[in-house]
Amino acid sequence: MRFFSLVLSFLLLPFSASSEEIDVVVGWNKPPYVISQENSGFEVDVARAILADMGHDLSPIYVPFGRTARLLEDNLIDLGLTQNSAHVLDSAILSDPYVVYQNVAVTRAESKFEINSIEDLRGKSIIAFQTADAVLGEAFRQIVTDQATYMEMARQDRQVDMLMLGHVDVVILDRNIFNYFKSNNTAYSGDEIVFHELFPISPYSAAIPDPELRVTFNNKLRTFIENGRYQQLLDKYKLESLLHLLPHATTP
Repeated sequence: MRFFSLVLSFLLLPFSASSEEIDVVVGWNKPPYVISQENSGFEVDVARAILADMGHDLSPIYVPFGRTARLLEDNLIDLGLTQNSAHVLDSAILSDPYVVYQNVAVTRAESKFEINSIEDLRGKSIIAFQTADAVLGEAFRQIVTDQATYMEMARQDRQVDMLMLGHVDVVILDRNIFNYFKSNNTAYSGDEIVFHELFPISPYSAAIPDPELRVTFNNKLRTFIENGRYQQLLDKYKLESLLHLLPHATTP
């Protein structure tokens, strides 16, 4: 009987170890939210901490941003980060929001631009993230279409450089991404900037098809926010929390 118990334990060991590992699909490098070369970043660290509280290890899989929904649809992964109802076919599989992005127009304070609406961007030299003309709404697209002083760029650190060095009037990107790259360059430490909040916030959730896993994730997420550990990660990456802008949100 003792021998049988030992054999049974040995046979079950690989299954138990693998059952503790959760495949998490993450979009490619997007500091400070995702730093793929280090398997870190704010979103990755939040997911890793919550899964650890659930007794699981995070196994990251990095893919192009748009591929996560297909992997979820084909039941190939356990969890996908940075998802919302615009990305997944069934919003019922989404967790509570764990992060909020907000694209903003950023200018140097010394420029003293009055930018209170998208229309105020007309005629200014603008650099934005890739696909901005497609995702920031029709009013924005109409203004920048065929405007010679508008361009899009994949590297967002270079966007920040272009603004801070005075090569463009306006840069459009997520406010926390801007702060991250600006704060990491001491040459810009004394330069004041202005955020013009022209675009709505974008809450993001984790897509989790398994109902039990999703409920537990939500419970651990609420505790993670309430006990201050969420704020600690915000501080680590020098991020501003926008969770308070969500209706009925639990704020850190």
